[in-house]
Amino acid sequence: RPFQDSGNILKQGYLEKRSREPSFFGSEWHRRWCVLTQRNFFYYASEKSKQPKGSFPIERYRARLEPRLRKDSRKKCCFQLLCPGKRSYEFTAPSAAEAEDWVEQIQFLLKDLSSLTIPCEEEEEE
Repeated sequence: RPFQDSGNILKQGYLEKRSREPSFFGSEWHRRWCVLTQRNFFYYASEKSKQPKGSFPIERYRARLEPRLRKDSRKKCCFQLLCPGKRSYEFTAPSAAEAEDWVEQIQFLLKDLSSLTIPCEEEEEE
């Protein structure tokens, strides 16, 4: 495992990430090993890479499925990570179900991060 912080990994796997600079042929998608932790989203060239190609704090982002990112058969596999005033990220998962799972995991995490109250098991008094 290249990733030291493995105790905090919530989800990881290969996604295609859209590059920021469109090429002559339009936007390019690059296969990246993506890792979601409790605080950050990392992406690597491959599963074996030691250094991430990029990372960002996930905290104020929101995730949503976005079929308009592609026009091919994989459009149902696309999702976006958006944050006002920050760069947005666009990904294609291997399947529509996998894309939904990434979005749900991120939304669940964000809901968790935004709730300021820490749930604790209280004994009920009668």
